[in-house]
Amino acid sequence: MGVYDMLPNGSQVKLWNCDMETKEKGDHVPDFGLPEYIVLLREGGFVHVEGGVITDIRENTVTKFYPEDFPGVACFDKWGGRVEAHGDLIGEFQGIAGMDDPYYF
Repeated sequence: MGVYDMLPNGSQVKLWNCDMETKEKGDHVPDFGLPEYIVLLREGGFVHVEGGVITDIRENTVTKFYPEDFPGVACFDKWGGRVEAHGDLIGEFQGIAGMDDPYYF
């Protein structure tokens, strides 16, 4: 994956500065000109950023979160791609060998 930033329980995020730092609640990260946004984590969970400050981190959750869970809030995948709906997380291998959501495989 190259360089990235990390979260306390090991999730990797390339959306920010990729300084190989562990980001925690209260840390400043880029705001991308948005009042708030969500980073959906591949491992399950999310990071909520408000005003360029991490306000909530939920890592490795049993529940998978999707943009539909955060109406009106911009969502990104951990690589920085804008995600508008659950279907945006389904990749080119959909349906092969029973995989219907390889983003979360």
